[in-house]
Amino acid sequence: MTNPHRQTHVLVIDDEPEMCHICARALQSRGYRVTTTSDAQTVSELLTCDTYDVILTDLKMPGLDGLAVAQMVHEHDPSAAIVMMTAYASYDHLLQAMQYGISDFVPKPFDLTQLLLAVTQALHRRDVIRDNVRLRALEALRIDSEVLTTTLEYRTLVPTILGLAVRWSGWPVAALLVGNNKTPLTAVTISDPAWTVTVAGVDYAHRVLHERTLLTGSFVAFEHEYQTTTLTIGVPLVANDIQGVLLIGTDDPHPNLPSVNELLTLLAKQSIAALQNADVYGHIAGLYRKQRQIEAMKDEFVALASHELRTPLTMVIGYTDVLARSLTGTALHQIDEIRANASRMKQIVDTLSELQTSGTAEALIAHDFDVVAIIRQVIEQVTERYPRVRIYLQSEQPNLQISADARWVRVLVSQLLTNAAEHARRERVDIIVQDTLRRDMPEPVTGNRRRWLTVTVIDDGIGIADHDQLHLFAPFVQLDDSLTRTSTGAGLGLALVYDIVQRMEGYVWVSSKVGEGSVFAVMLPVS
Repeated sequence: MTNPHRQTHVLVIDDEPEMCHICARALQSRGYRVTTTSDAQTVSELLTCDTYDVILTDLKMPGLDGLAVAQMVHEHDPSAAIVMMTAYASYDHLLQAMQYGISDFVPKPFDLTQLLLAVTQALHRRDVIRDNVRLRALEALRIDSEVLTTTLEYRTLVPTILGLAVRWSGWPVAALLVGNNKTPLTAVTISDPAWTVTVAGVDYAHRVLHERTLLTGSFVAFEHEYQTTTLTIGVPLVANDIQGVLLIGTDDPHPNLPSVNELLTLLAKQSIAALQNADVYGHIAGLYRKQRQIEAMKDEFVALASHELRTPLTMVIGYTDVLARSLTGTALHQIDEIRANASRMKQIVDTLSELQTSGTAEALIAHDFDVVAIIRQVIEQVTERYPRVRIYLQSEQPNLQISADARWVRVLVSQLLTNAAEHARRERVDIIVQDTLRRDMPEPVTGNRRRWLTVTVIDDGIGIADHDQLHLFAPFVQLDDSLTRTSTGAGLGLALVYDIVQRMEGYVWVSSKVGEGSVFAVMLPVS
């Protein structure tokens, strides 16, 4: 039924301005909101810019006649209510009217009572059609919801939701961005791996989550080698500690937005219920509920401290004793061992210190610097520690001057590259630096921010399971057992990355697949 809290919107199209004025006054007197145009060529633009409950159009108009207008409206919204005003009604017109979904004819000349009755009946017919569509959708969704509600594994549930979004909308691509209250929208899954979510798409998802409402925008949110989308719908999925956004995209210039919006809203309600079920039965919520894990985190910290700090200290003390007793030809080797273990201990201590400092109220100090030059310095440092790994830098500009806090940018890049090098199975890690201007972003999202720096780090490591991605940016998180794992580190690097990005008012997210590797991306506003 028509939303009683929204004023019914009528579009009046007639090449005679006086007729538009008369119809508008009559409809406005009954509480309708009215838009008029005497140029039928503007109808396409009006349909794109706003939503109309009833289209009241003349049949005979220069350039674009009423039947052509009705066809255009029907393509945009098959359930739209259309009333035709004409003095030339014929059997052929009636036949075409049925094809284009025209609700009624009002013969000229007509009195205003007749016009208002036709509009009321058209609205009623439109509501009946939409109710039928809604009932069919609900029945189909009821069947699909059984699949959703019985899917309790997160890794299976997410592809199911994305598959339904694509099938229900008829649009080519969908993405689900999920996180929690502390780290929202950090895990990104796409319905088709050939597509990628753009920086603008991620930024738009954050806006949808912030406004907690379904939004539609015209910009490139998805792209792959041969195609991009031009229209995006985002709907929030929020419940308890789950923070998510479902995005779908299309390049169709005339999509049926009312129907897609309604179907996507229904799917979102079912999806959030399914995510909650998976959260409960799969213990997903238990992975990132800090308040319920304080004791467990304390125990984990003690284990990490024992494993990561006591062993290097033992090595230092042991070799110091040996060197103190006798300096022989093995002294150089022993000194190297001491240096390696001391460096390992120092890195952990430095990371702890940086994590603590990043959480303080210390002001950011912005100044101009060459971010590519700093990244090259970090690459040299990381390569020195991981000589088997080759890090390849890709930047559209050899010298990229920005204004930001260079210290924290350096720390952020260092942690991302160290994390990638630690888990890389082969010898290659890629880092991509991009400078994005505001014209490439949705205007309502960017505000006063004119430029964004995007740093993407790609590794071919073991990958991260979907359920692990939800709490990946929490402190002291390790994806394998703290005492038997082969990789080093205290599980603080990505927590530090997240804290730095939050302080700089940016975004960070990860997209990963087990066995194939991970992509970490950071987007920072810069001057």
